Amino acid sequence: MRKWLDKTSPLGWRIVVSTVAFSTLIALIATALQLYIDYRRDVQDIDSTFEQVELSYLPTISSALWATNRDEVQISIDGLVRLPDVRYAEVTETDRVWAKAGLPKSRNVQSRYYPLIHEHRGAKVTIGSLFVVVDMDLVYQRLLEKFWVIFITNGVKTFLVAGFMLWMFDWLVTRHLRNIAQFASRLGSGNLEERLSLARPSRQGEKPDEFDLLLSGFELMQSNLAHSLNSLRESEERYRTVADFTYDWEYWMAPDGSLPYVSPSCVRLTGYGGEAFQQDPRLLVSIVHPDDREKISGYLNATEAENNQASREFDFRIITRAGAERWIAHADQPVYGRNGEYRGLRCSNRDITERKLAEAEILTFNNELEKRVSERTAQLVAVNEELEAFSYSVSHDLRTPLRSIDGFSQALVEDYGGKLDEVGHDYLNRVRRAAQRMGMLIDDLMRLARITRAEMKKTPIDLTLLAQEVIAYLHKHRGYSESPFKVQANLAVIGDPALLRIMMENLLDNAWKYSSKIAEPHIEVGSLLDKGRTVYFVRDNGAGFDMAYVGKLFGAFQRLHQADEFPGTGVGLATCRRIIHRHGGEIWAEGQTGKGAVFSFTLMS
Repeated sequence: MRKWLDKTSPLGWRIVVSTVAFSTLIALIATALQLYIDYRRDVQDIDSTFEQVELSYLPTISSALWATNRDEVQISIDGLVRLPDVRYAEVTETDRVWAKAGLPKSRNVQSRYYPLIHEHRGAKVTIGSLFVVVDMDLVYQRLLEKFWVIFITNGVKTFLVAGFMLWMFDWLVTRHLRNIAQFASRLGSGNLEERLSLARPSRQGEKPDEFDLLLSGFELMQSNLAHSLNSLRESEERYRTVADFTYDWEYWMAPDGSLPYVSPSCVRLTGYGGEAFQQDPRLLVSIVHPDDREKISGYLNATEAENNQASREFDFRIITRAGAERWIAHADQPVYGRNGEYRGLRCSNRDITERKLAEAEILTFNNELEKRVSERTAQLVAVNEELEAFSYSVSHDLRTPLRSIDGFSQALVEDYGGKLDEVGHDYLNRVRRAAQRMGMLIDDLMRLARITRAEMKKTPIDLTLLAQEVIAYLHKHRGYSESPFKVQANLAVIGDPALLRIMMENLLDNAWKYSSKIAEPHIEVGSLLDKGRTVYFVRDNGAGFDMAYVGKLFGAFQRLHQADEFPGTGVGLATCRRIIHRHGGEIWAEGQTGKGAVFSFTLMS
C-alpha cells in the first residue's frame, strides 16, 4: 500500500485534496443548513410546549390555586417539568412561591410568565402567576450530537470516495501520463518513427476519448517534427554548403563580441581553425599586422550604435600562423533578427595579397612608365621642334627653286616664245604646271602638319552657320554657285572652330568639284540618328566612286581620278580624317560610280 501511495501522482493527490476540501466545505454547509433547520424545529417545538402549557396546564393550575389545593398544584407542575426541554416551573401568589418543580437556571434558557386568572361571579380575577423555564442547552446538545454524526459520516464517505478517486485516477490517468512522460523524455531525432502506446483495452468502434486524441496528436506531432527536422537538415545542409565552402573567410560577430560562427576557410587564410577564434575572439586582433592593429581594435571596440550603420569596407594585413604576411579585404554589415533586434555583424574577409602585389608592381611600372613618358615626351618635343624646323626649311628651300623654275619658264615663254614651236611651248607649260602643282602639294603638306600640331580649343559651334559661311567663301573666291547647296537648320556640335572650318572647306569643295560636270548638281549638309549617336554628312550626286577603292580615299596623295579630270593634290580627305580623329570621332564614305557620294562623320560629345 505504501509503495502504491509513493507512486501515486502528485497531480492525483492534488485532485484528491481539492476534492476532500470541496466535499468537506459542502458537508459543512449542508450540516450547518441541517442544524439550522433542526434548531428552528426545536424552537418551534418549544413554542408548541409553551402553547401546550397555556392550553392544558394553565386552567388546571388556576382552578387548584383558587381552591388552595396545594397538592394538586404540585402534581400539575411536576407533570409540567416532565415536558421536553422544560427545566423549571413555579407558581406564585402575591409574591409568595406557592409551589415549584425542577431546578432553576438563568443562562441559555427561554422563559415565560403566565398570569393565573379565575372567573368568579362573572368577573376575571388574577390570583397568581406561573413561571416556566425551558433549557436551551438540551437543544444545543442535540444539535452538537447531530453535527458530529453528520460530519463524521460525511467525512468517512468523503475519504472513501477520495481514495477511490485516487485509485481510479491513477489507473485511468496517472499511469498513462507516466508512460507518456517516459516516452516524451526518450523521444529524440533518432526515434521519431517510434509510436506511443498505452496499456489500455482495445476501443475499436467506440467514440475516441481524450487519450485517443492525445495519441493521435502525438503521432501528428512526431510526423510534423520529422518533416520539420528533415527540412531543417536540408536547410542546414544548404547553409553549410554555402557558408562552409565559401572561398572567403566568413564569420558572425555577436553584440557581446563572441563568434557564433566562423567558416572553415579561416584555416586557409590564417592557419588557425574556427574553434581557435571562437574560444578566443581576441585572436582577431592578435593576428593583425602591428601597423594595422589600431584600426582593427577601434573597429572591434565600436559601439552597437556605430556598428548598427551601413556596411563598412577596408583593407588590412595579417600575420598567418606560419609567419607569412597577407593582405585582407574586409567587409561587414549589420544583421537583424526576425523582430528587428540587432544581432551583430556579418563579416567577410578575402585574401587580396596577389592583387596588392600586382598593384605594387603596377605602381612601380606606372612610375617607370611615367618616367619613360616624360623622357619620350621630351624627345618628342625635341623631334617636333626639329621637324618644324625641317618643314620650314623644306618649304622654304623647295619653294625657292620652284619659283625659279616657274619664273624662268614664264620668262622663256615671254622672251623666246617666238623661237619655240608648238611642242616647245607644250613642254614649257608642262614644266610650269608641274612646278605650280608641286607648290600646291607643299602648301597642303604644311597645312596637314600644322593641323597635327595645332592646339585644339573646343567650343559650341553652329555647324549650319559654319557650312553657310564656307559656301559663301567658295562662291566668292572660287566662283562656285550657291544654288546647289542645301544646309539643314540647327546643326550644333562641339569642337575647334578653325579645324572644323578646314574640314568643311575640303568636304564642300570636293562635293562641288565632283558634281560640277553634271547638269543639275545637288549638295546637302545634314544629320541623322544612328544607334543613339548623331551622324553628320555631306551628300552630292556627282561622279561618285567605286566602293572597291574606298580604303584609298583618306590616305595622303591617294586619288581615284586623274588630275586632268578632277584637279587636286590628294591631301584634302587625309586632312579631314586627321581633324575628325583629333575630335575623337570617325569619318567614312559611301558612293556609287556616276551616282554621287556621301561623306559621314561623328564627333565626340
